[in-house]
Amino acid sequence: MKKKKILVDLDVVTVAYWDKSENGDLGRELVSKVKRKRLDMATPLYLLQHLEKWKYIILKEKIEDFYIKNSVILLTNEDVDSKIDKLAIDDGKILLELQSLGVKEEDAFIVLITSIFHLDCLVTLNRRHLKSKENEINKVLKKNGISTIKIVGPEEV
Repeated sequence: MKKKKILVDLDVVTVAYWDKSENGDLGRELVSKVKRKRLDMATPLYLLQHLEKWKYIILKEKIEDFYIKNSVILLTNEDVDSKIDKLAIDDGKILLELQSLGVKEEDAFIVLITSIFHLDCLVTLNRRHLKSKENEINKVLKKNGISTIKIVGPEEV
């Protein structure tokens, strides 16, 4: 059986290392699956660059370490730009359309990455800005000629 290729949102990894609640348990279970190589994780370096702004150094380093050690695919900004050029899409327009739906800028970017790299799903705990808007997000992606995506919680992988 082919392993799923996934993109894991920062919120899942953050709660896995920080939160002792049920969400933290869900995050830890997913992190464990990735570490045991039951899933193939793709990570845009953009996610790691986003961590640069964080002030809590210990948590930041744990999260960076997880992504770097466990990503089967690390996507550089150049990889992303090259794929966007190859597909001849207007990424700026797509990102703005996604943001107009109430999707945060950094979430719009990972939606785009999941679509253009044909990942099996985007794993997130963000139900309000992502999961609940999956249909609207996919309408934008389809309208712009790129693949629709599946947005799931960690318990669904």
